[in-house]
Formats: sequence, structure tokens, C-alpha cells
Amino acid sequence: MADVARLAGVSPMTVSHVVNGHRYVRDETKARVLAAMAELDYQPNLAARALRRGRVGAIGLAVGHIHYAYNANLARTVTAQAAALGYHVAIEATGGDRNGEAATWQRSPLFYDGLLINANQLERLPDGVRADFPVVFLGESMSDPAVDHVAMANVEGTRLATQHLLDSGCRRIAMAGGSLTTAKRMVTLRTQGYVDALTRAGRPIDPALVVGASDAPPLRTGAVAIATMVAAGTSFDGVVCTTDSVAYGVLRGLAEAGLNCPRDVRVVGFDNLPDSCYTVPSLTSIDPHDEDLVAAALGMLVERMKGFTGPGRSIVGACSVVERESTR
Repeated sequence: MADVARLAGVSPMTVSHVVNGHRYVRDETKARVLAAMAELDYQPNLAARALRRGRVGAIGLAVGHIHYAYNANLARTVTAQAAALGYHVAIEATGGDRNGEAATWQRSPLFYDGLLINANQLERLPDGVRADFPVVFLGESMSDPAVDHVAMANVEGTRLATQHLLDSGCRRIAMAGGSLTTAKRMVTLRTQGYVDALTRAGRPIDPALVVGASDAPPLRTGAVAIATMVAAGTSFDGVVCTTDSVAYGVLRGLAEAGLNCPRDVRVVGFDNLPDSCYTVPSLTSIDPHDEDLVAAALGMLVERMKGFTGPGRSIVGACSVVERESTR
């Protein structure tokens, strides 16, 4: 910066004002400074600037697996909204397990001004983490009252999906990707919504109809769920899926079994991913209103980054059914 000032015939402070846009600088003076910067190939030292300001202008987004369709869509929404607020976003992959989620949280203060974490297993502030570091938990339930939390309507979403199938005439409704015993929080919550809807309707809960929760990729999970029920001779005329990606696998599994959707079996997904408009048939899905969830989460995070130190806050988002061909 001193070299630029000497070449332009101004003070280093004037160069700083031009670089950072803190104060008005006359057009003639600004032109000399910019010409000197170009001649010397001057580049601001972003690391030094971050140390001086105490912030880096970046937010971390931690997700389980970056190749999952929902996480990719979430990253797109977060980066777009964060950019409008003047922040860059870096994507972290945790692997979807407790250790990976805790490790990402622990190292984030070294690289980011704040962290949005979409955790599958972590429920409380992990050991060794700075309690004052701005974090918003985005996704499943968080039991730590000190942490801000924006939750998806997991229970209500699958309750709506199941009720939609009941209203369309389905009587033997399966759940693909669900489990009555697993400890995975998203799966547990979404299975709960399915069970609640059937219970309210006076329908029995048949364990043979809840299939597919595993460590397999979502597409395979859906296809295997259908193959398992067909091989066992289990009758079903509707399928609620834990995610749209699982539902894509279900549609493939139905085709391989010679079953027509929606004539023989009706299917509902969860996430309302853009690709759901293009499956054959197009997929009815639960819309979790991701734009609103992300806006709320970023709003909380920016408040924390600006110094808010109040107790943790919790928001549960809304959801709605987007009906397409798979249930018509």
C-alpha cells in the first residue's frame, strides 16, 4: 500500500480509503490510485484484512454428504441468500456421523465468521467448542437450549403425506426409508409423522410396511424397499418416502416390479426437489419451504455474528403438499 501511495503521490490512508471504500475520494485522485494499483499489480492481503477486522466475510455450511440431492439444493439456497447479505459460503462435508459433525464445528472458528450446520446425529454443543462462536443448527431437533435452531417440519410433513394418500383412497400405505427402531433423527421424526397419521385414521401399524432405512444411498434404499415388499408378498397401494431421492428409487422399483404409478401404487416424496417435476410420473412431494428456513437461519446467524448473546432460539418451519402425477 505504501508503494502504491508513493507512485500515486498520495498518502497510504488515501489508498486505504480507495481500496476499502470507507470515505469519498475525488475522482481524479481515485483514478491515480487505481492506475498505480494496476501498474504495481497490487492485491489486498485478505488474510491480514481478516485479522485486523476480526472477521473473514465467510460462513461455513456443514452437511452430511455433498453428493445428496437435497444437500446440493440446500447449498444453492444458502449461497444465494448469503451472497445477498455480503457473505461467501464454504461447504463442509461431515460424513453424517457424530464425530465428523463435532470436528467440523470445532475447527470452524479458524476459518469462518459463523456456521450453519445441518447435523444428523449431533444434539448438543460438542466438547471443546467455543460457546461464543456463532452457530445455527439447521435441520433436525437440537436439545441444547444454548444453540439457535431452525427445524424442518419433519413430523408434520410425513403426516400430511400420509393423510394425502389416505384421502386419495389408499388403504395399505408403506413407508420407504423409514424405520420404527432406528436412532437416526430425521428418519425417526418422519416415521413418527407417518405413524401419527395412520393412528388418527384408525389404521393399524404394520411393521412389514415400514422398510428401507439403511446406510445405502437414497436411490437404492427406495428401490430395495419395493423389491423387499414385493418379494415378501406384502400388499400396498401407497408409499410415503423419507426423501424425494428415496422416492425416485421407489418409482424405479415399481417399474421393475411391473407396478404402475399411480394406477397401482401412489407415491409421495419429501423435499420438493426441482428434479421431482421431471420424473415419470412427476412426483408429488412435501415442500419444506427451504427458502424461508434458510432466511430464518441466516438471520439468526448474522445477529450472532454482530454480537447478539441472548439464549438459544428455536423455529419450526411450515410445509405443504405439492401434488403432481404420482398421486393423481
